[in-house]
Amino acid sequence: MKHVIKSLMIGGTMLAATSAHAELETEIHAGYHSIYEFRGVDFGDDLYEGGIDLSYDLGSGFSLSGGIWYADANGGGGGDFEEVDYYIGLTKTIGKVDVSVGYTYYDFPGASSSNTDEVYIGVSTELSCGLGLSLTYFEDIDVIDGGYLEFEATKSYELSPCVSLDLAVGAAYSFDYNADVDGGPLDGFNHYFAKVALPWSVRENMTLTPYIKFVGAGSDLSNDYDDGSSEDLFFGGVTLSYSF
Repeated sequence: MKHVIKSLMIGGTMLAATSAHAELETEIHAGYHSIYEFRGVDFGDDLYEGGIDLSYDLGSGFSLSGGIWYADANGGGGGDFEEVDYYIGLTKTIGKVDVSVGYTYYDFPGASSSNTDEVYIGVSTELSCGLGLSLTYFEDIDVIDGGYLEFEATKSYELSPCVSLDLAVGAAYSFDYNADVDGGPLDGFNHYFAKVALPWSVRENMTLTPYIKFVGAGSDLSNDYDDGSSEDLFFGGVTLSYSF
């Protein structure tokens, strides 16, 4: 259940292959995370993941992006599971604001009844002080048939020519999307979070990014996969990305 907008989990600057009319960017990435956390919910331990992201400049302020993400994790209840996400998005830059729309197909091999479709729309900008702001709404149009709204603020500091400090904070709201501890879908505050990452440029176009993250769950959010209770999460991981 990969977040389809840019995340501090994956750091690094992409080197573009440029022609007179278009710019293509490609990133291959892989990582390990001590908890598989998705939108405030703990889906199990020991997430191993990898994928490829592509971005193509269409000109006139439009860009097309897409990718594939694979995950293998020790899910709640002790059972392993696999996931493959396929996603595509279109972004239009209007002045200093990016407006994005997109689609994601979530595939769970061996559990076809859980496969689902999602669309999203989001806006993002970067202030003159370097503070990034984004607001994204996701709507599951299949299995869950609910919505999820997330706000995020990010800031990056250069510590050295090859190491930076990336900070992110945010909060999210569920519209009959996640589960409520009292049963049924959650319609209300989902969680807030804070994340710290240290992208390290190991070599040209290759970045190693360790991170830690805290998730403060809303009291009504059933985010423990094993027993359905509500609990705060603290975890970490590392990703390696290569761009060309």
